[in-house]
Amino acid sequence: AIMMKITSMATLSTGIKTIVNLNPIMVDGTGMCGSCRVTVGGKMKFACVDGPEFDAHLVDWNELMNRQRIYPAMEKESAELYAADPHRQDGINGHEHICTCGLSKENKENKEKTGGVEQ
Repeated sequence: AIMMKITSMATLSTGIKTIVNLNPIMVDGTGMCGSCRVTVGGKMKFACVDGPEFDAHLVDWNELMNRQRIYPAMEKESAELYAADPHRQDGINGHEHICTCGLSKENKENKEKTGGVEQ
């Protein structure tokens, strides 16, 4: 987002129309969860249904960048778990990935034993 913000600032003074393709956090892709909300022209928009393309000069860049920094610890944990998961689907063995982010060690082991089905 920072490069789009800088580009937007550079083109604003020259009057060049600038459209950006935003990539905020998205969960359901329907606007129901609200995780992809972004302020554009002082109004709340949902990038998954109203965008993702918006006039760069109307985007509240500071708000967008702050929202993108909400989950860094969870993103790091997810990446580490994925990299260590022997069942991940990346061509190694074709098994389905079962997310265990945020679960206790006992719950992770149980979820792996049951194939992700809650007992």
